[in-house]
Amino acid sequence: MNVYHPKLTAGFWLIGMLAICILGGQALTKDWLETGFLALLPTSEQQPEIAKAVRQHNELLNRKMIWLTGAATSAEAINHAQKLKSQLEQSGLFSKVVLEVPQQHYIEQYQKLFPYRYQLLDQQTREMLAKNPEDLIKQNLEILNSPIGQMQAADLERDPALLFSRYFSAQNTIKLNLEQGIVVLSDQHRFWALLLTDLQDERLQLDKLETLSGLVGSATEQVKTDGGELLVSGMPLFTAHGAESAKQEISTVGIGSSLGIVVLLWATFRSVRPLLLSSLAIGSGLLAALVICVLFFGKIHILTLVFGASLIGVADDYAQHFLCDSFGEKDWNPRKGLKFILPGLSLGLLSNLLSYAGLGFSPFPGLQEVALFSAMGLLVAWLTVVLLFPLLLTGFTFDHQPGILKLTTYWEQHWPLWVFKNRLWLGLMLSAFIAGGLWMLTPQDDVRLLQSPPAELLRTADKIRQLFPISPDNQFFLVSGKDQADWHQNEQALLKRLELLKQQKALTAYAGLSNYWPDESQQQQNYQLLKHQLYDSGLLERYMTDLGFDKTAVKAEYEQFSKAEHNTLALPEWLATADETKQQLWLGCDSDRCQSTVTLTGISDMDALTALQDLPGVVWVDQVESISSLFARYRIRATGLLAIAFCLASLGLGYKFGWRNGATIMSVPVAALAVSLAMLGWFDQLFSLFNLFALLLVLGIGVDYGLFFFMAGDRRVSTSLGVTLSAVTTLLAFGLLAISSTEIVHAFGFTVTAGIVTALLCAPLIGLKEYKNNDKQ
Repeated sequence: MNVYHPKLTAGFWLIGMLAICILGGQALTKDWLETGFLALLPTSEQQPEIAKAVRQHNELLNRKMIWLTGAATSAEAINHAQKLKSQLEQSGLFSKVVLEVPQQHYIEQYQKLFPYRYQLLDQQTREMLAKNPEDLIKQNLEILNSPIGQMQAADLERDPALLFSRYFSAQNTIKLNLEQGIVVLSDQHRFWALLLTDLQDERLQLDKLETLSGLVGSATEQVKTDGGELLVSGMPLFTAHGAESAKQEISTVGIGSSLGIVVLLWATFRSVRPLLLSSLAIGSGLLAALVICVLFFGKIHILTLVFGASLIGVADDYAQHFLCDSFGEKDWNPRKGLKFILPGLSLGLLSNLLSYAGLGFSPFPGLQEVALFSAMGLLVAWLTVVLLFPLLLTGFTFDHQPGILKLTTYWEQHWPLWVFKNRLWLGLMLSAFIAGGLWMLTPQDDVRLLQSPPAELLRTADKIRQLFPISPDNQFFLVSGKDQADWHQNEQALLKRLELLKQQKALTAYAGLSNYWPDESQQQQNYQLLKHQLYDSGLLERYMTDLGFDKTAVKAEYEQFSKAEHNTLALPEWLATADETKQQLWLGCDSDRCQSTVTLTGISDMDALTALQDLPGVVWVDQVESISSLFARYRIRATGLLAIAFCLASLGLGYKFGWRNGATIMSVPVAALAVSLAMLGWFDQLFSLFNLFALLLVLGIGVDYGLFFFMAGDRRVSTSLGVTLSAVTTLLAFGLLAISSTEIVHAFGFTVTAGIVTALLCAPLIGLKEYKNNDKQ
């Protein structure tokens, strides 16, 4: 303080904020806001190949949306779908809107694969040829004499044994009803026309998400007005709801906190200058936090801004402590006030920064962003108060005694006395309350708690899944091999086991590349199987003769078969003909392995599927379970982190103020932590990793309040006012977080709120010894 010059420090602050504004002007003009749910989840602990598989598996889910228009008749349902298609195409949100099944794609695929018809055999055909080729001939005759025989007869001359027809049909295992080239589904009450869309960008900006939500709402109303019904589902819709919910909560927390602070400060100081100074501290802190976060991470998640909005109540603490100190003595001036409160402000900042640093050690990108955002916001708010306030408060004094000062003075004087007089039964009740709450505390680590979609959205998704059960589940298998042949062998072994489980109703369907594309070895085996069982045996010649083919046609078929002996269809060539869903199954080959995924649909027996990862080269990937177990592991680590932070704070305070005094100060955060945990148990609240990180903040705030009362000396009155205003404004922010519809945000706010209230009640007890002496006199 001897070398402190207000004008010089204010100049440093101004230069720093100008730099932040310039950097912000560059960073915030880009796409810096992240809205996707998956961006919150960690990837650092996953093996690179699993992370790649998860990323590719999610690419389709992030962009795809399913639309079903329902009506009493299929014709009406199709009419609604055609109108909807036009509306969706005009929106400009989608790269692809598919209503009619694309026949041209199937024609091109047929033409490109047909030359390899002798090498491409489906599993059922191979089994019949191997066991009894006569069964294949009998089944062909049954097909040709059935109502659909005329459709097959068109290809009979080119494909007399219907080999390619069988293979091509097996490419799509789930048979769908087509009317006018449109997929029509049905239940007991309605017919439903299917429409599929792909978003242009899987990482939509907030304005486009709002447009998507509005489009779904207007389309639903339009179809309803026309007498139909619309069902819509897809990951983008869940993302849009989460973004809208977060946006509302930012407004609620930000506006609620700001209004509360304005009312509180005006009632206390009755002057515009404190309001402007507090706003300056908060605004500069939030601006710096936003700019630095965007520069560091490139993008920040919208949930970070939800937590960041709650920073308003905390960032204002430093300004209020400075302003409230002016009521401590008559000849107060800014330089004198700063000298008194600077140690407390600095230690309080340090404890808060250490608490937020704890969040930064987590593997979750969302928490890392919250940690940096909050730490930078508090640091810049502190710098604003320390560097700028002494200059801006020069010559300013308060000439009134605020009513809230009288209230806090009364509370600060009488509350400790009442606690001391009733300490026995209060201690017993508090112990019982804490013990009971801790007994009922149950950890919950389910990653799905990160999202809290409305029940209606979940019901719609379930109904669509029942009507159109081809969307893959989140769980899948990752199959590897040292080369293509080894990979193909490993995947074939897995698919055979999956077929058995499918027959046992453990799942509805599965999809693997080797079901559709046989490797070079398998292609040659298929050819030789046909050669021995159909062509060389004469069975095909008798069959063709019975159907009325002349000798010339039979000879031509045998010549084509002979010429095709050395044909081989490479995987890249096959993939070029496949649809996007099948292409996504292939992960590629590198120097030491080839990999693919096998997707699953309609899982009903998870244990039976997880047992299959004992097969060579097979890894079971369950995103929900793996991240939930990661939550559980880091919850245990966060408990240790909380203990370490507690020990470091205790050591620091013990070294600075003596071990007995350090223990006295630490009693405030200890009580706050214990009561917070007990409250979670009593009120059956979520207890997860995020609550423990909230407790780190409770620890910092508790140390802060305890320090101010310990260092208050003869300024307990102004200290009480500062701590109370600080607590109330912080409660406004975190209390509003507690009403969030998102489970983890609610739990975070509830935990911090309970801890702040407890710390506020316990902090004035730090000077209880003086009251004991006064009471005896």
